[in-house]
Amino acid sequence: MLGWKYLTVIGYVIPLLVVGVSVAAVPNGYSSEECWLKNDRGFYWSFLGTVCFILAANVILFIAIFITVIFTLKSLNNEILQRKQTQDDKKLIRTVLFKTMAQFFILGCPWILGLSISSSIVLEIIFVILISQQGTVIFLVHCVLNKEVRQQYRQWLHTCCPCKKATNFKDDQMTEATYPSTNAHSA
Repeated sequence: MLGWKYLTVIGYVIPLLVVGVSVAAVPNGYSSEECWLKNDRGFYWSFLGTVCFILAANVILFIAIFITVIFTLKSLNNEILQRKQTQDDKKLIRTVLFKTMAQFFILGCPWILGLSISSSIVLEIIFVILISQQGTVIFLVHCVLNKEVRQQYRQWLHTCCPCKKATNFKDDQMTEATYPSTNAHSA
């Protein structure tokens, strides 16, 4: 896992260098009336070039992760063939592939749309909506659709409201459990 120093460099220093080089190359490039970037002398490529680089990096990482997942699953599949393949194994494979595909589309597709919105107000509005909802969709895919996270939320909710009935999930079957009230220990 990357430390805070590396994350600071990636998140602040690299973008600062891109903007610094852009300002040094075209000092009045950020003062446009119709957009925050002037279109003369190709200055908008200081932004579009960065977006294209990030999109290319996302595609390369997506392909690398997808190939790694496929080879890992194939090696696991050989082990699984020696024993009976269960529904949990199939569900795990589908979940990993779904999350990989979802992450690729969440982070890549809005920016691909963003590269083509030069003259359409409708595309600009769709772009802004998609970009602004990336965090929400990532939360939904990685938290709300994650069984372990839902169970932790249920446990946390039960600690906040101990008088309510809690629902336990075991192997996707719902069973109700009534927790003892706090007055049971006061006798």
